[in-house]
Amino acid sequence: MSQSDPAPPVSCEPAAAVRRNPFLRIVGGIIASAAPLLASIVLLAYPWTNRWERNRFAALLPVWDSGYLRGAISGLGAVSLSLSLTSLVRIRRRTR
Repeated sequence: MSQSDPAPPVSCEPAAAVRRNPFLRIVGGIIASAAPLLASIVLLAYPWTNRWERNRFAALLPVWDSGYLRGAISGLGAVSLSLSLTSLVRIRRRTR
């Protein structure tokens, strides 16, 4: 075997098409922010629905009907919602 040119260095940069096309960055950012956004809305609203009391955890845990637990889970949803919205705002600012 003869010595040939060394292999090109491996780059950690995104693919050239994504780097050049801001539309793909916007769409990717929105898709990456959509799942946490939906999860936070569920965490925020679900503890206050009628379905919350009709599940198998309600029979196992006596604290399940506590307003404090519902408030804590809704609080996690509110924090997650604010982080998701902040992420969307950052994506919008980067694309301008």
